[in-house]
Amino acid sequence: MTEIWTICALLVGAILLFFWLANQELEELSAEDRAYKDPLPPFMRMVWPLVRWADKRIAVLVPAGIRLQVERRLLAASLTHLIETGQFVAFKFITALLGILLYALLAWLLGRLDLLILVGAAVMGFYMPDFWLGDIRKAYVRKITKELPTTLDFLTLGIESGQNLSGAIRLSIAKAPAGVMRAEFSRVMRDISAGMARSEALARMQARMDIKEITVMIAAMIQAEKVGASLGPVLREQAAQRRAERFLAAEKKAFEAPVKMIAPLVVFIFPCTFAFLGYFLYQKIVGSGAF
Repeated sequence: MTEIWTICALLVGAILLFFWLANQELEELSAEDRAYKDPLPPFMRMVWPLVRWADKRIAVLVPAGIRLQVERRLLAASLTHLIETGQFVAFKFITALLGILLYALLAWLLGRLDLLILVGAAVMGFYMPDFWLGDIRKAYVRKITKELPTTLDFLTLGIESGQNLSGAIRLSIAKAPAGVMRAEFSRVMRDISAGMARSEALARMQARMDIKEITVMIAAMIQAEKVGASLGPVLREQAAQRRAERFLAAEKKAFEAPVKMIAPLVVFIFPCTFAFLGYFLYQKIVGSGAF
């Protein structure tokens, strides 16, 4: 009996020591100023103290090459104002730990633990932020594709009204609908106001977004600025081409819809329909005395 109480006392002491050490670690983290950053998603907000701790203790050990790749992906998804490179790497470690804990809880409830599934849960948790980042990037590209023709129209209007390229960009910022393109051009104008050359600011925008249509548009802007050519007709042609591409993409999705409906029809709708009809057919046969 004394041994049981001793073990319980040691266990309680270990738990209290763990929570005390965790509290000391979290108190060492200085308050983060997110006044100029985007708000965190709900799930990320819940685990953010752990993410910041992992960034301080674990993510700093990640090689510089991997951190550079992560930084480029965050930049391509326009998430640099939401989460930093080290914080994203730390978030991957935290989600891997959550995957392990979730499977451990499930295994405890079922009374069975499989080491291979445990490793799989850790790997899946580790790569979940990458899947989320990929979805963000795809949504970002869709927004750009949707907004680009309208932005090109405003740029063309500014150029053909006699303004220079900077004036046309200011016009698109002032008059174009709120969205990703207006935010990106606002960053370009901030870079220019900070003393950066216009061609360099546009080149930074091109590298930041890494989208083919944006690359073509900015290449035309920089080339026209170098040779002094008229940019209006080029931008107008690009706006028409982007709209045609949007129409073709929508038409392609419309043609793909019947093909994508085959699997739900075969798996869900047809079996239910045949079961429904078969029931009444069976009732009729039984009622006729055939069996």
